[in-house]
Amino acid sequence: MDDKEKRWAWQLYPWHSSKERILVGATIAFSRKGFYGTSVREISQEAGLEQPSIYHHFKSKENLYWNSLRTTHLYMIRSLKKKIVHKENLLAEIRDMFRAVSWFHKEYPEYFSLLFSLVYSSPQEIADRFTSLYGGDIFHFVDRAFERNPPKTGRLEKYSLTVHTLYSYILSFAGRRPEHLRVSYYRALRSLYLAL
Repeated sequence: MDDKEKRWAWQLYPWHSSKERILVGATIAFSRKGFYGTSVREISQEAGLEQPSIYHHFKSKENLYWNSLRTTHLYMIRSLKKKIVHKENLLAEIRDMFRAVSWFHKEYPEYFSLLFSLVYSSPQEIADRFTSLYGGDIFHFVDRAFERNPPKTGRLEKYSLTVHTLYSYILSFAGRRPEHLRVSYYRALRSLYLAL
């Protein structure tokens, strides 16, 4: 597909202001090549706005990257909150967490990819700041599920297994899985729960 046929981010995703339009374009551009591989020119193309407009709103590529990460992360957390239903059964609630993460990845693969660029292609200062502010957000879902439904035995082991399995599941979306590989992180976790 050549540039004439390509649909840019600002044409594919909703936005309500020039600033949001730039964030949409930046999110898509950064998700493809990370911070270091993305030029402001590419962001400008995805946003459908001139480069001076980007600098007017965000001052620097680093600030734009930070805002893209932060906005995408907060959008993901809000979306997951809507999908995870509070239940009277710990495993059922945990199953909803895995389903919510899978749904978000399916609906917004570029947004998900941007969050991985934080790990693999970010200035260290931005990665450290983001991790210190937002690194544990996804695991608050696990904390709340355990508070609502404390297990009768093996609480610490089950909590640790849940956090690490959920984290592994999220990381599994960073690359392509072999087509023949069918792994159910939730089923594996459920089996471990029964063994404790």
